[in-house]
Amino acid sequence: MAPKVCVPADFGKHHIGAASHGNLTFTLQEGVKIKANSIILSLNSPVIDELTTNLHQTSLEADDFSSEAVDCFIEAAYTGEVEALKRENFRDVNKMGAVFKVSWLSARCKEYFESHLSEINNGSSYSDVAFVVEESIYVMTALKNKEFYNLVVKKVSSFDYLARDAFIFDYLSELPKSNFRQIDFCLAIANIDVQILVELLSEHLEQEDCMCFDEMSRYLFKNLDMCLCYENAPGTHKKLLEVLGNLENIEKDDYILVLEKLEKTTVQNKSVQLGVTTSGKSTSTQCDMCDLKTFTLASFSQYLVPASLDDVIDMLAATEIVDNLYQFIDGIWLRLCQCRKDTVNISVIQKIVGIKRVKGWKPINYDYLDRLLVPQNALNCSDFKYHLKSVGGLVIKNTAISWGSTNQLYGGDFVEDIYKSDKDFLFKINNPTLSGVRFVLSITSMKNENPDTFSIKWTVFSKTNVNYPSNLKLHFALERWNGSSWTLFPISWSGKPTCDQTKRHWAWGYFYSKSYPDRLIKLMKGKEKLSFSESKAYICHEYRYRFVAFVV
Repeated sequence: MAPKVCVPADFGKHHIGAASHGNLTFTLQEGVKIKANSIILSLNSPVIDELTTNLHQTSLEADDFSSEAVDCFIEAAYTGEVEALKRENFRDVNKMGAVFKVSWLSARCKEYFESHLSEINNGSSYSDVAFVVEESIYVMTALKNKEFYNLVVKKVSSFDYLARDAFIFDYLSELPKSNFRQIDFCLAIANIDVQILVELLSEHLEQEDCMCFDEMSRYLFKNLDMCLCYENAPGTHKKLLEVLGNLENIEKDDYILVLEKLEKTTVQNKSVQLGVTTSGKSTSTQCDMCDLKTFTLASFSQYLVPASLDDVIDMLAATEIVDNLYQFIDGIWLRLCQCRKDTVNISVIQKIVGIKRVKGWKPINYDYLDRLLVPQNALNCSDFKYHLKSVGGLVIKNTAISWGSTNQLYGGDFVEDIYKSDKDFLFKINNPTLSGVRFVLSITSMKNENPDTFSIKWTVFSKTNVNYPSNLKLHFALERWNGSSWTLFPISWSGKPTCDQTKRHWAWGYFYSKSYPDRLIKLMKGKEKLSFSESKAYICHEYRYRFVAFVV
């Protein structure tokens, strides 16, 4: 038995490679041999101590490890430091620490891993996030230790939905080449937002050379909660069913699997809604339904008549319709979109600050302003955003509670989906203290081409033991995802369907019916024939749209 020596210890780096000390040989792949001192290694590793002292071995097979990892392992044993530890050899060094039971080295590897994990955030590169994910999966699989994996799932799950969803799409971009563990990880971080994986699966199965399930797409589909997808994003659910219907060579077992999923969705989709269990017992409390004030875009024409922007600001400040800074900013923004000759300078912003102070309005969320659309060539809109950000008291960062709907609508069907059919939008709350709260926006469709029959209401459901802000007042907008970023479109002044005098051309928000995606719809009011020339909001099938809400 080796004498008791406290390790890690510095036995002298200069002894590494000394011929007279190298009585233990590591044999690597392709016959590479690395020599080290058995006593020094035995003091660090009870496994090596047993192999050399009691079993009298003078060589160890190490073809599972790279030469860089073995060098790092030996240097650590000789010096008590892990200066040579880096990404490229981390996996093998960590594995050697576990295999040879060098507890202090395993602890240092854990520290190294956690230091990398602590630096991961929404803005991290794909390679940085993929490193910690892959290493955690390897440790769980090869070393039967889930500690790293659980830490990484928790960390990546804390990303905002944009960063998380972007990582999932990149990580599973070549789905057939993925493995079960990688899919399991993405299922874990997606959690209830299964629609992102349903969307990914649809895109994979739509590829020209994909005529049936492959092993990985079958595994993903089998483990997706399609009932939850139907609840969160019925459009995404519908899209996958359409894609499955177009597969040419689907096997019998896969056909049965699809039928089972459909049956489960049909049976459960009503019972799981809004905190109701499958036994029919309610687990949530609902607040009263609140009406969202909506207007036709044509009604905004009165704010295009005044010659000066100052007059418009005075009119918006005077009307009882405007009761918060979001709606006030939306009105000025729409005026600027229509009247490109209006200029925004610091005096305009100071006037807005003064009106906000008199009205007692709260600041708007930074994200709202940051994502607000700037139409092409609308320099006044760009100036408006810049000055609003630069003046104190109008914008506040990272403090307001915000919501984003988990339902997402697609492309050309979007406008007609909004005003021609009843819809419920389930929202995800971007605040960990309100994880027991569910928020729903309900749209009642327009009847008989009468915009007044159209309405939007919202309500909050919460678990009985969860408190949420009382007297909530929310401001809504629409966001469009173009594949790389979100753009925000206010709906303060366009929350009802609007048509021209012929009632042939309909719009909702600043988007126009799919029948006329390439033309400007002139929305006129009375004899004035005022037209809205807001930049074309082209409806691309690849774009996704969702509602967002901010606390006023």
